[in-house]
Amino acid sequence: MHSITLKSHIGSDGLLQVHLPDMKDTDVEVVIVYQTSLPKATEAVPLAEFYGCIQDDSFIRQPQNEQSEREPLA
Repeated sequence: MHSITLKSHIGSDGLLQVHLPDMKDTDVEVVIVYQTSLPKATEAVPLAEFYGCIQDDSFIRQPQNEQSEREPLA
């Protein structure tokens, strides 16, 4: 059994192409484990970077409903 790790792009057709250059005219059993990756622009940006970023005076917080009384935690 061999293992290959790669990064690839799945197109709008939903197909993932994996080329195995050493394998031709043979049957193989394939197991796929995938994890989506975040775009580079959104990785590891500290929350503090966003404080005060909205400078528009028309952006206001709408009135909130009163919180109901909750049971105290033990």
